[in-house]
Amino acid sequence: MNIKSFLLGSAAALVAVSGARAADAVVVAEPEPVEYVRVCDVYGAGFFYIPGTETCLKIGGYVRYQMNYNNRDWTETNVGPHSYRFWKLARFAPTFDVRSGTEWGTLRAFAEVEFDWNSYTWDGAVGTGAAQSTNLYQAYIELQTGTGSFLIGKTDNPFARFLDYGDAAGPLEGDYGGQLFNSGEISYTFNPGNGFSGVIAVVEAQTGLFQPNVEVGAKFSRDWGSFGAVVGYDGPNNAWGVKGVARVAFDPVSLGVHVLYSSSEAGVYGAAHPFSGFTSRWSVLAHASIKATEKVSVLGHFQWFDRTLTGGVMPGTWRAMGGLSIDPVADLNIRPEVRYTHGVGGNDSIWEGALRITRYF
Repeated sequence: MNIKSFLLGSAAALVAVSGARAADAVVVAEPEPVEYVRVCDVYGAGFFYIPGTETCLKIGGYVRYQMNYNNRDWTETNVGPHSYRFWKLARFAPTFDVRSGTEWGTLRAFAEVEFDWNSYTWDGAVGTGAAQSTNLYQAYIELQTGTGSFLIGKTDNPFARFLDYGDAAGPLEGDYGGQLFNSGEISYTFNPGNGFSGVIAVVEAQTGLFQPNVEVGAKFSRDWGSFGAVVGYDGPNNAWGVKGVARVAFDPVSLGVHVLYSSSEAGVYGAAHPFSGFTSRWSVLAHASIKATEKVSVLGHFQWFDRTLTGGVMPGTWRAMGGLSIDPVADLNIRPEVRYTHGVGGNDSIWEGALRITRYF
């Protein structure tokens, strides 16, 4: 009897332990709290905090489709002579803007990547058909303080960007001078907030050697417009260039004039002559924008180019562009433009047309 009782008691104990373990196995742990994305309104609209950090990120950019026409005589070894070219461009260009506050100021990193498809490309005089490419357009680190900012990285050099662009960077824009777009640079921009600003930069000369260019500029801005100048020293060519810009804005009209000079036709400062492949000694670019309605603006520019003795081109070359900037709905822009370039004595004259459609985000 005692053995039977002992066995029954042992079995009951085992069942009880197993039941306890089974009960423990089905206990569900409390879920971890979910950290939702928080809006970061410190740096403007569109920024949000990267989860788990105090760093703010904004993702933007645009998608573009553009059609281009050029009636200049073309001669290619694989297709022979033709009087015009027609090609298309599709682009996806995302941007990433990262910012955070530090004891030194706002630490920023910015990058823009261009993914391009062209329906037709050229390798010298040889047409190569459709092609795709990727370009790291901008990638820089910037420290923004109360009175200015330090920048190191790749972007449009100050000679091109500091005094702003002439006609909002349209498909058939003018030449603003400075042939070092998207170069590496180290720069400081002084902006105390009283309308005056200045910049000094050391810019990569893209020779593979340590031969940096130096650029210095100053600008004064008010609600009515701005004026300023920027000077660049071209180290490899021992040359220099200067650009002066004046702007006036009175609703619904805005006007601007760019005057460019280069001491060398082989230098990187000054406007590139349309036909010679060299830099013009002098060039003047005038542009205007008239806001016809809330959704339509009328645009135009005129640019004159001086002689380039090295290229054998005399004075008399000029360009004229006319177009529209249409914003039918938010974040959608349509820009049809036409441009005529007049060569010396009517030779080498060119008609161009472009239709650009851009969806920003």
